[in-house]
Amino acid sequence: MSTRRDRQQLVEAARLYYLEGMDQGQIGKRLQLSRSTVSRMLSEARESGLVKITIAGVEHIDRNRDLESALMSTFTLSEALVCETQAPTPTLRDVARLGVRAFAHRAPRASRIGFSWGTTVGALIDELPEMELPEQTRLIPLVGGMPTLDTAPSGNTNMEVVAAKCSVTADHFYAPAIVESPLTQQAMMSETSVREALERAASCDLAFVGIGGYQYQTSKQVVTAMKLAEDEVATLAASQPVGDMLGRYFDIQGCPVGAPTADRVIGLDLEALARIDVVVGLASGKEKAAGVLGALRTGALDLLIVDEQLAAAVLALNSRSPIRSC
Repeated sequence: MSTRRDRQQLVEAARLYYLEGMDQGQIGKRLQLSRSTVSRMLSEARESGLVKITIAGVEHIDRNRDLESALMSTFTLSEALVCETQAPTPTLRDVARLGVRAFAHRAPRASRIGFSWGTTVGALIDELPEMELPEQTRLIPLVGGMPTLDTAPSGNTNMEVVAAKCSVTADHFYAPAIVESPLTQQAMMSETSVREALERAASCDLAFVGIGGYQYQTSKQVVTAMKLAEDEVATLAASQPVGDMLGRYFDIQGCPVGAPTADRVIGLDLEALARIDVVVGLASGKEKAAGVLGALRTGALDLLIVDEQLAAAVLALNSRSPIRSC
């Protein structure tokens, strides 16, 4: 908007939305504008700096700027957010709150937002306040559900929670994330509903994914759910997995681990994840250092959110683990 009159209208739209609590339809009627025009104006107000959003409980989090700079200069990241570790505040909660900050900044400009399941993503969703997104925004699971996890709700439940908080539509992925045999995976992947769910997931332009450390928390439960035979467990161990995203395991070099785990997952693979415009990876706890390093080396992540102990451990491990091709 270039003219003074246009700017005044932009200010008025922002005032009605953020201070008066009117929705985009009401603003459109008041200003005699279409709802889509109002949505674009509100986006411009945020992007131009006319509107600055502050989220209670997030802005005061102390960040380690030196580690953020080190991560961005070492890896191909557009942004890194590193919370300082301050006991007795739970580190997971601070990482989740930084995730909320990233969501508030990026979600209004995205049309399709994908989520994984897991402890850290679940914590982000718990911390997410009510905020209205453009009505055309869609929330999309990136992988099937894991209702057996005791650390977070299943993907579909997560989507409904975010949809209610943001007044948008949630899609569903009606399939399990993990199956017990390759034959079952093949059969399910041939189902039209599953193929369509994967196509929706691949169409996301923003994604929030938890990074698992092999044999820790959710990542350990995923392997357990696969019910691998003894020889398959040995094959997996020989691949030296260090972590996973979306139930897809990788080694310290970021190379995907194939069978026996890859053919038991119903969800996006790492290659498809890397094609999403902006992928935000979240993790907490220095025990996940190898998993986060492997995740960074997959090339799928654009933004990393971690605590300072984990960030320091990742950088130290990277200096001791030369990069080798897959």
